Amino acid sequence: MLNSQISSQLSSHLSTETRAIELAKLDDALSQLLDSLENTLFEDEQSDSLVSKLQDTIGSRQTLITQLVSDEQQLDRSYIEKLAESSQEFGLRARNVLADREALLG
Repeated sequence: MLNSQISSQLSSHLSTETRAIELAKLDDALSQLLDSLENTLFEDEQSDSLVSKLQDTIGSRQTLITQLVSDEQQLDRSYIEKLAESSQEFGLRARNVLADREALLG
């Protein structure tokens, strides 16, 4: 949680271009985390750590997207639409991972 707060404070001072670069890095990290979770057994000790990192990364990503959308310099509508599409894809993957883990608990 503290990591997200620090990230949020720092990102509020970033330029539009820097935010886009940081968002691309977060997207890569998010994709790698989801890949790892999809291939990690529920019982694996690493699983909890991966879920925690996933939550932090999603929070940081949401903060950057909010800042990009509200940035008056960000006028590229297709970029914003692409962000929305990737958010939906990440959300679907995360829900599938969650559903698989809940099924194992049941």
